Amino acid sequence: MSDSVARSVSMPPDAAVAARRSLGLAPDAPLRIAYVAGPGDAVGTFDHWSRGAHDPRTPVVAYSSMFYSLIDGLGAEALLLVEQDRQPASPDPRFGFIHTPRRRDRRGLTFRLDERAFAADVVRHLRAWRADVILVGTDAPDSLIAKLPAARRIILTAHNTFWPMGRRPSSVKARLKLWSKTRALRRIDTAVNTSGECAAQVAALGGPTGARSLTEIPQVLPAFFPATLAPAPTARRLLYLGRIEADKGVFDLLGAFTALAKGHPDLTLDIAGTGSADAALSAAIAASPVRDRISFHGLLPARGVHDRLDAADLLICPTRTTFAEGLALVVVEAAVHGVPTLLSSNVPAKALLPGACAEFPADDTEALTTTLRRIVQTPADYAALCASLAGRREMFRDRTRSWGSMLYRALIA
Repeated sequence: MSDSVARSVSMPPDAAVAARRSLGLAPDAPLRIAYVAGPGDAVGTFDHWSRGAHDPRTPVVAYSSMFYSLIDGLGAEALLLVEQDRQPASPDPRFGFIHTPRRRDRRGLTFRLDERAFAADVVRHLRAWRADVILVGTDAPDSLIAKLPAARRIILTAHNTFWPMGRRPSSVKARLKLWSKTRALRRIDTAVNTSGECAAQVAALGGPTGARSLTEIPQVLPAFFPATLAPAPTARRLLYLGRIEADKGVFDLLGAFTALAKGHPDLTLDIAGTGSADAALSAAIAASPVRDRISFHGLLPARGVHDRLDAADLLICPTRTTFAEGLALVVVEAAVHGVPTLLSSNVPAKALLPGACAEFPADDTEALTTTLRRIVQTPADYAALCASLAGRREMFRDRTRSWGSMLYRALIA
């Protein structure tokens, strides 16, 4: 296995013994770790990992790839409960994959029935396998987490927030939902969080805190990490990367750009991504008086994302308060290219890059326009954002801070 794949998880030489000791196992005892893997293509990533390669479909080190490296380093066995109905191209006896289908396309009563069926299926397989450690994500149904079978350690991987940043809901319906999550989180021993905001919300609902709650920093693949930076003197090439949905703020950005572009003929806007609002966005662009300076690229592969970032001066991440943003990984991807971000107050990624992000109040299109205008018209402000980024990029290739490294620490906490 290539060194870069193995080093995505940082562990001491005695990690295998230390993990077993922490779990109350003999040094030479089998160690069985189960992972409820979520909607990502864990099987496809395994095929890349088994060949000693990172999954090139994502610009960051894939979570499941780090999980495989952790299992390898611990000399453990793994069971992955996956939503893909297929097996690896090259099976490995250390890794078992069981298809646990989960419907995500229905609403109302049928959605709740689907979730119950999925939870029952997962719990049945976990009980049969008898894991020492169970790893489960915040996207799992509360009923699944609450009914997890007994294990020496249950670890939560928190990739999403439960409510928009700074806006904990207070309605009766919302409180009932949060009560269900609080009940589920009682089962959790340790947590690995995608952002400080995720960690704070897990703690607010009675989940792990202190040394039992760790926060990772996303790790960018070497192929997508530019060796040198050459920031532009002014911000003229604007970029949006993400899902094409109203609650991601892309229509707010379109309005702000249209208002600002009239007085700045050299300003351009690139939009990349896909979602349920693709057709509506295309229509809105066609109706814009500055449509000839707006490009909608649709969904891009990882290499295409970084090509867009190479060509950009400023990323805009205008997420509205109707969306619970876990981190906004695109801010990290932009940072490694030396591209600063203008983001809404609803985006937790700003905590990773203080001084390198400009912020405006979420849902306030006028404030977005005003802040964007200041950055475009004030080269000194833009240069300060770029300069702040230069000294902060290294954390995104510091593998000691990766999700996999934090997972090991959660295992021995």
